[in-house]
Amino acid sequence: MDKLTRYAQSIKEILQESADYYKGSTNPLTLQLNADEQQQHYQLMMFGWDGKDYTYQCLYHLDIQDGKVWIHWNTTDFAIEEELLKRGVAASDIVLGMKHPSYRQFTDFAVA
Repeated sequence: MDKLTRYAQSIKEILQESADYYKGSTNPLTLQLNADEQQQHYQLMMFGWDGKDYTYQCLYHLDIQDGKVWIHWNTTDFAIEEELLKRGVAASDIVLGMKHPSYRQFTDFAVA
């Protein structure tokens, strides 16, 4: 299995595990994993009614661009970059896209 296929598989597994975690037994909201394999876009969405309140939220948004995993959005406390590292994604292949480009040089990850 080539590197990018492995990266995509790791992203989908992490997002599915997160969906299973957030769904639990008490969460009435729908968790939806969106995986556009052709364009290499991956999202975990949470939406639905909880009593009188409607929620529509993107929990995670990751892409694979130019051979690197870009973390564009993470609204959770879960350090998805650390889980990617555990699954064999090199730090030099992870970009914290939600961090300003001038700040990325101070992280342990790729700048772009």
